[in-house]
Amino acid sequence: MDPKDIPRFAKLGVIASMQPSHLLTDMNWAEARLGPERAKYSYAWKAFLDAGVHLAFGTDYPVEPVTPFRGLYAAVTRENEAGTKKYYPENRITRGQAIYAYTQGSAYAEFAETHKGKLEPGFDADFILVDRDIYKVDAKKILTTAVRETWVAGQVAAKGD
Repeated sequence: MDPKDIPRFAKLGVIASMQPSHLLTDMNWAEARLGPERAKYSYAWKAFLDAGVHLAFGTDYPVEPVTPFRGLYAAVTRENEAGTKKYYPENRITRGQAIYAYTQGSAYAEFAETHKGKLEPGFDADFILVDRDIYKVDAKKILTTAVRETWVAGQVAAKGD
């Protein structure tokens, strides 16, 4: 991204649809190919939010693993999975901001924000139950989060281990 274009997204109402898990693989080559000034604004989640841009996150499966937890980890740490390399950490976002982008932000992007994206009366009640509080665990433990149940339209659709 050219940093001058970020405010244009907000002004024009453009939604930034991104897949945070790409950072985990792209960080190994992006700076070498883009140069540090351009790389600095790749995956610029915080800069977009600060400018008032709507973010919608996804997994980009099957290009990346289907789990959203890799992307959540990438968004909040901007570190590789080993925790040994950082990638422009000034653009990391909070867990709440990342979860919002995966849920309400994605619902907004598909014009479904009136019935998807949050647990509220009248909404579809699609959600997962996980084995830990992803707001409180050490960020590294986000990567090994397991889904215990998947609910669709308020009904259990699948149970994990």
